[in-house]
Amino acid sequence: MAMALVIVNLGTLLRDLGTSSAVIREKNLTNELVNTVFWLNVLMGVSLAIIICSLSTVIANLFHQEQLSLILITISVIFPLSSCATAHLAMLQRESRFKAISYAEIFSSLVSVIVAIVAALKGFGVYSLVFQSITMNLISAVLFWKLSNWRPLTNQFINISELKRIFNFTMNLSFFNIINYFSRNADSFLIGRYMSAAILGAYNLAYRIMLFPLQSLTFVATRSLYPILSHYQNENGKVSSIYLNCVFVVLIISAPLMSGIAIISEPFVYWIFGPQWHITADVLKWLAPTSILQSVLSTTGSVFMAKGRTDILFRLGIYGTVLQVSGFLIGVQYDIDTFVKIYFIANILNFFPVMICVLKILDSSLKDFFIKIYPVIFSVIIMIAVVLLVKRSLTYHFLHDSSTVIFYSTIGFFSYIIPLFVISSDFRNFILNKIKK
Repeated sequence: MAMALVIVNLGTLLRDLGTSSAVIREKNLTNELVNTVFWLNVLMGVSLAIIICSLSTVIANLFHQEQLSLILITISVIFPLSSCATAHLAMLQRESRFKAISYAEIFSSLVSVIVAIVAALKGFGVYSLVFQSITMNLISAVLFWKLSNWRPLTNQFINISELKRIFNFTMNLSFFNIINYFSRNADSFLIGRYMSAAILGAYNLAYRIMLFPLQSLTFVATRSLYPILSHYQNENGKVSSIYLNCVFVVLIISAPLMSGIAIISEPFVYWIFGPQWHITADVLKWLAPTSILQSVLSTTGSVFMAKGRTDILFRLGIYGTVLQVSGFLIGVQYDIDTFVKIYFIANILNFFPVMICVLKILDSSLKDFFIKIYPVIFSVIIMIAVVLLVKRSLTYHFLHDSSTVIFYSTIGFFSYIIPLFVISSDFRNFILNKIKK
């Protein structure tokens, strides 16, 4: 399934081509543009399903996994399903109807998880995950249609003049998404190709844990941030203030969470997943801090898109891809530990150029950025120091169970919250206001 997702994620990027983002950003949105986006996505979704089915055997041979062919054929149905609701979802996001969107996505996720569990218990194996994906896309598409008031025109299809109007924006964004895809998935491909399926599975689990703050925090923040920044796209002061506040909130949660997971990766993984995933614990020690950097970098796309500078986004994407893929090619020659260490270094080298560019667009600077987030950085350093000090001073060894994770999590929580409360006036005022209410 991890191998299949490499292909599925690429297809998802090609299906959209950045058109839904254009719908959200447009100041003067026309029904012709939305209708064009809808039919273009439907055409791309059907085409991608046909292409993946046709190339399924070739892709399976590339991964040396014969079973992958039928998995790709089965899961390809998600492209026509999801593409027919892309325009409806974009309209809901443009109107900031995130409550309705969340209801639809939560419901479709819950139903699909039940389907997956039942299928797994019935012995369907990996296909239980395929059924989960199909069910989720089907239900969410139906619900987005029901929630949105917009309906496609059947007497008009793709309007070329409307496509030309958003061409530069969408093409640069599409190229960036494709390049970013290769950067994010080259690791899975190379590990699966040159190491083993077992190591890939362990790495994939660690990567999914790493993605937790990105999916739960940054993805949500970016989703709501982009329509708001697009609304104020010509007011740099307003956009800069909103963006820095957003990054501050993301880091308040992601920085201590992932730093803590890096420190107690072994008891955490052993307790939740079992000792057979020991490789995942080792990998997490470096992927967890990488997640902190990526949680910030993932928010920058909203600024570039809102300001209409997807050309800069594309160029930075090339730089980041060269860094990371070069690191992957070097790391795969050694072992998985070396691989993830080089991945972390590549993210550090990518972080600063991207932040400098995005802050420059907003007439801001790295100084303003660090002034905003320094309370989080200082508090995380205190937390790490306290937890490591406690670990070294204990005279007995904890078991790899829930008590160990709860013990260190409690120490880490208070050693982080207390200095943050003292140093950060924003955090302190937020907490005090909540208490008053």
